[in-house]
Amino acid sequence: MPPRDRHTLDLFRDWTPPEVAVRVGRERLHPDIEARISQAISETLKDCGKGRGSVAEEMGAYLGQPVTANVLNNYASPGQDGHRISLSRAFALIAATGDPRVLALELEPLGFAIIPDRFLGAVEEAQCAEQLEAITARQKLARKKWRGGR
Repeated sequence: MPPRDRHTLDLFRDWTPPEVAVRVGRERLHPDIEARISQAISETLKDCGKGRGSVAEEMGAYLGQPVTANVLNNYASPGQDGHRISLSRAFALIAATGDPRVLALELEPLGFAIIPDRFLGAVEEAQCAEQLEAITARQKLARKKWRGGR
């Protein structure tokens, strides 16, 4: 192997590929689904960089109905039976925080992923490439049969 060229910049040295899908660390999650959802809400609220009052206000604007910080506190507390977030409020939480982990958390084990829409073209391209490979393989097999196995 030739010695490394110390005069050429390494373009990938400090590059980290972007996260495409929302991933949730599952190693420390509660076994109960309701507790996991509360945990995801709590972490979302902690990581979003906004106060709970501000998030509640933005959720209320999204829904067209008031949401209080106290309600968010209840959603984020696994011990608050009867205070579970509805799907519409989960969407409002995502709109207010930009964090879809409350949905991604339970979709991942079911074989689904949440990805930013800017990556949809890449997904479609990968699907087309798979189809093209399958069609090319069928074409080669058909050609082989047609030409008598040659």
